[in-house]
Amino acid sequence: MTETITTSELMAVTLARGLRNEEWGACGANSQIPMAAFQLARLMHAPDLNWLSGGGGAINSAAPLVKSTADPVTLDSAEHSFRLEDIVDFELGGWRKAPTVGIFGGMQVDRHGNVNMVGIGRDYPKLRVRGPGTVGLVFAAYFTRTMIFVQRHDKRIFIDEVDHVSAPGRTAARREFCDPHSDGPQLVVTPLAVLDFGDDDTLRLKSVHPGHTPDEVRKRTGFDLPSSTPGEVPLTPSPTDEELTMLRERVDPGGVLRRLRLD
Repeated sequence: MTETITTSELMAVTLARGLRNEEWGACGANSQIPMAAFQLARLMHAPDLNWLSGGGGAINSAAPLVKSTADPVTLDSAEHSFRLEDIVDFELGGWRKAPTVGIFGGMQVDRHGNVNMVGIGRDYPKLRVRGPGTVGLVFAAYFTRTMIFVQRHDKRIFIDEVDHVSAPGRTAARREFCDPHSDGPQLVVTPLAVLDFGDDDTLRLKSVHPGHTPDEVRKRTGFDLPSSTPGEVPLTPSPTDEELTMLRERVDPGGVLRRLRLD
């Protein structure tokens, strides 16, 4: 691969590879990377994957990538659209037609994969920084599985314990509050690395992106981050020529991902 691949494109391809045929997926409003992942997966290996644009209700939109799922252009080439009550019914697990997968981000992520979108500071409602609120992250308790993405990797994002739980991670408490069909988060994709979970349900370092090192990732993470496998931490696999061509020509011809700012 001789072309320069942006980090956002690498993240989209990595998430796409984790999606499975015949799943039903969903992502939130500010989700350029997950939107690209869903479309790419359908083109590459999962033609019967279905996905919901959570901000606008479009099902299987094939529109060129836009900045938000709330953009009405997503409806122009959609196979179907959901009303709000349909979206809520689907995301609450009201029907079991297929396994479900959600891809979402947050302001904070802790070692167990709990995600916070409420705000920074534990003295609610006197928060130091107010976030957008839990919004659709509450539905993470009902998806068969979830994947997390963040557009910045530092100790303010990856902390030992989130200030508030918007989406539950892999903790004993999830058995009390979550749907029994929900397995919780499986993967975390960041601008530096890919993380997964060990047998103790805490995050591990699975791979580092080209140009970064395990030491760098660990220094920018607010908790211990052991390796997933013995020996040297591998590099995140780069997109194949076919994946990159599909991504740039079919999914994102306007270059939304290539202009996306990540830290």
